[in-house]
Amino acid sequence: MASPIIIKCGAYADARGALRFCNGFDMTPVKRFYTILNSPEEPVRGWIGHKKETKWLFPIKGTTLICVESFNVESQNGSSVEKFVLDATAPQVLQVPPGNWFCIEQHDGAEVMVFSDCNVGEYAEDDLRRPL
Repeated sequence: MASPIIIKCGAYADARGALRFCNGFDMTPVKRFYTILNSPEEPVRGWIGHKKETKWLFPIKGTTLICVESFNVESQNGSSVEKFVLDATAPQVLQVPPGNWFCIEQHDGAEVMVFSDCNVGEYAEDDLRRPL
């Protein structure tokens, strides 16, 4: 299984304001995007796994903890958990390739943008779920 990848991004600020950019993120395979803002009552979302779909996560606001665990597609057994902190003040993109579970923890209004390489329903039965 492929491991998660961090894509370095950057930020720039001057008297006019600030901008964040990620010139190293090739968006060619992206077909859709959405944002995730977990509620204060349920700050953890997951575990979600995909056999074919790739996700890329970019912090919009605050700090988001992403836990990633690879699995065997046939048995769906997991391995060790890798933890990634996405912080909007130090932007980077986390690529979660197929064959991985992931879980998102957010507090204090943190928000991430998620990019996907497939349309909704494109891969039948690709959305795998397990309890937190």
